[in-house]
Amino acid sequence: MRKTLLVVLFALLGTLSNAQNPYSYFGIGELSGRDHPIFSGLGNTEITLVDSMTLNFFNPASYNALGAGQPIFSLGFSSRLSTYELGETSEFNPSSNIHHFAFGLSFAKHFGLGFGLKPFSERNYDFTDGTVVDGDSITYRYSGTGSLNETFVALSAELLPFWDSTKLSVGANLGWVFGSVQNNRYSWLASQSSLTGGAAIDNLKVGSLHYDFGMYFNHQFNPNHEIGLYATVDPSQSFGAEQSTGIFFSSNVENPNLYDTTSFVEQTGQNITTAPEFTYGFSYTYFVRDNNKRQYKFHPAFGLHASYSTKEWSEYRNPYEPSETLLNTTKLTLGLQYIPESGDLYSKNNGNIFAKTRYRVGYYTYTLPYSLNGEQVNDFGTTFGFGIPVSIGKSLSSINFGASVGRRGTSDPSQLQERYYGFNFGISVAPSSSEKWFQKRRVY
Repeated sequence: MRKTLLVVLFALLGTLSNAQNPYSYFGIGELSGRDHPIFSGLGNTEITLVDSMTLNFFNPASYNALGAGQPIFSLGFSSRLSTYELGETSEFNPSSNIHHFAFGLSFAKHFGLGFGLKPFSERNYDFTDGTVVDGDSITYRYSGTGSLNETFVALSAELLPFWDSTKLSVGANLGWVFGSVQNNRYSWLASQSSLTGGAAIDNLKVGSLHYDFGMYFNHQFNPNHEIGLYATVDPSQSFGAEQSTGIFFSSNVENPNLYDTTSFVEQTGQNITTAPEFTYGFSYTYFVRDNNKRQYKFHPAFGLHASYSTKEWSEYRNPYEPSETLLNTTKLTLGLQYIPESGDLYSKNNGNIFAKTRYRVGYYTYTLPYSLNGEQVNDFGTTFGFGIPVSIGKSLSSINFGASVGRRGTSDPSQLQERYYGFNFGISVAPSSSEKWFQKRRVY
């Protein structure tokens, strides 16, 4: 009985110990977004890429920029290979999932519509540790599972429809965030092959409306130079949520069917207050055009993309975890895109697959909303990617790939560190211009 109580006690104490948990343990999990197959190649600069071939649900003002009569279906897949290190302990944790499914189209010349399913946050970690107590060797396992997803509908409108060289657009996403995330702690006596021990499971379930807004301003000074200004805001909102906390004893902690409940508490009727986020973006594109003096074989375009965002976690409140305090964060991203042939997508030059491919590289640095030993955790990395238009029947379809190499942690190597590699793949499917959809037919 003494050993049983000891194991259950340490499972309970695991709920109070942050040092042994990876970063998605905190809040409502790790907020999603940076594993998009297109934007992950641009240093995770998400709100500045607005064109007819890109379904950009990160900036809801972008939908009316899609090709007229050519709706786009977008599907993304993401995978991540993480290695967590704490002192001499190291754990490898791979993960993969469907990133998003979305649909968008422009209509009535100056409006855009979008809807789909996209990730909101997730918990995904699993590692073990051990210690010796009263001569008994105890093994601990920490894992986080689950995700919050968002189904959304969006609308955008162009406010300067009669200026060919200048575009100003606004838009909004309205969605429903749903799902649950768990933090799990297990402990058992290493001397018992039956895995007799204890488990502590916290389950947070969310179901609530969510909205965000976006805008972009684009101006082409002449055929060679174009700039864009962008902004999005995700206001502080109240998410309806409920949480359950259970402490269990089991003859096999890996088999939930054998759990004997020690305590179980359900809490409902409370709302989580989210942290507001403000993002600002800039883009500059230089086009190489033909002129009276010289005709070029190719017409490359060089695009610079940058964004800066702040998230005010000081306004975040979780009544189910009132002692949890998170820090305000910032994010800086830089990306470069090079298109060898930016003219007619279907010109003879674009018969060369290397000429029509979009090449992307980038860099990002974030501060994260928690600290270790008084130092705020940082996340930084480099990215690269490419997008290949599928020029079949003058379609706007494309295949996209993005990859990242990064690290999260502090300057103290004795604290928890994560080194990761991300690989993201996506396809965008659009009809050809000869198969334009949603157009009014004339009857003669």
